[in-house]
Amino acid sequence: MFYFSTKKATETGNLEANTAQFGELQIARDASAQAVAEFIIRANSRGNGAIKVDAANAVDDIRRLYKAYDQTVLSEFQPNTEFTLLNDLMALSRSVRLEESVYEYARKGSGGIAHTSMSGQIGALLDAGAFTFDGTMVPIHDTGFKFGFRDPIFAKGSALASLSDAQSDSVDTVRRKYVDFIWNGFRDSEGNFIKFDGKSWKGLRADERVAQVTLTVNFATEQDGKKIRTEIIKLRDVLKLQNLQYGEQTWYVSGEILSNWESVYFDVNQTRTILDEVKKITGIKDIKEDYELKGNEMLIIPLGAGVIAPIVGQAFGTVADPRQFYNSDYVWRTWGAAGLMVKQDIVGHFSVVHAKGA
Repeated sequence: MFYFSTKKATETGNLEANTAQFGELQIARDASAQAVAEFIIRANSRGNGAIKVDAANAVDDIRRLYKAYDQTVLSEFQPNTEFTLLNDLMALSRSVRLEESVYEYARKGSGGIAHTSMSGQIGALLDAGAFTFDGTMVPIHDTGFKFGFRDPIFAKGSALASLSDAQSDSVDTVRRKYVDFIWNGFRDSEGNFIKFDGKSWKGLRADERVAQVTLTVNFATEQDGKKIRTEIIKLRDVLKLQNLQYGEQTWYVSGEILSNWESVYFDVNQTRTILDEVKKITGIKDIKEDYELKGNEMLIIPLGAGVIAPIVGQAFGTVADPRQFYNSDYVWRTWGAAGLMVKQDIVGHFSVVHAKGA
């Protein structure tokens, strides 16, 4: 889960980890409670210095402030953003503890042996199924905002409103950073992929766990409906027949592809478009546009097959930095820890396809 919610965590089986994550955030908030109290009193007193306060006397104000912050995170991570893939992945997220910087999971192989009898007394066969293990990093994504010690906002009535706007923007920024991580991987400042504890994540566009397919038809411009349909079936079969993944596929396509499929008619009588026709193909559950995809580019995922999921080590939240000196700035950070699991089986069959034109 990307946010804190006891109700949702209980429904999704993530309560224990989500509660532990909130405990981590609360420790950080307690450590900087005085800084928050000072900001609140400066905002409320318009800088006249007439009121003195410390964290112990501002517990309720601090709690209300952070409650509003957590509600902002919750609203930002609802499935109504422009990032369609992220919307769909939110419901699949798994929560782990913050200490779990690498999340390991089994890659299933062939099953064990079973047999059939009338008596049931021939004993158990102990030839178990084969497994190997893979894993994914769970890095921290963060951003920050601040108000200067002499910021004129403290002399205005809009100080707390400005703080709220800045926090909302920070949540949106860190959400976009995670989206970039999903698609383009975890890189250092020079653009090289980072490896941690033997694991790396190169993004859906380049990672070895994702089938990378070169398209031979430009779906964004092709006008021959039958040619498009034939190529779509071939692409569907990359998962279904070549990789033995029979889960219903959701196709994410660029805006250019979707527009073309909506405008090109499949039949001479112009009764149905290519988009209508594609949705009738067996095994394709839905066609969706995603903002991140451009030109002749698409992504195919069987969402219900359990082969992809965000791994969240810390739900996103905002916390103040402690202030060391009287003239220290008021600094806030919005952060969380999240990776992405994409599974293959033990022999390397793929379950996710990224396809792009040459």
